[in-house]
Amino acid sequence: MDKEKIAYCGVDCSVCPDLLEGRCLGCRGTVWEAGDECHPVVCCREKGLSFCGQCDVFPCEQMVGFYKESESHRQAYLRMCSLKKER
Repeated sequence: MDKEKIAYCGVDCSVCPDLLEGRCLGCRGTVWEAGDECHPVVCCREKGLSFCGQCDVFPCEQMVGFYKESESHRQAYLRMCSLKKER
C-alpha cells in the first residue's frame, strides 16, 4: 500500500479520477479553508495521526456511516482495519 496515496479516512486516492486528472490534490495536498475540512482531516491533524485507523476510537461515530456509503468507502474501512492491526 502506497501510504502517500491513501487519504486520512482510508480512501485510495491513486484510483480517484479527480486526483488523476488534477481536479483534486487529495486531502493531504489541499489547502483547506477553515470550516471546509472534512472530519478525518481535522481529527487526524489534531491528534497527530496519519490515518483514522491509527486512532484509539476507530471507527468513531462520525465515520461509521461514511464507511457504509459505497464500495470504495467499505474498502477504505478494511484498509484502516488492517492499519489498526499493524499497531
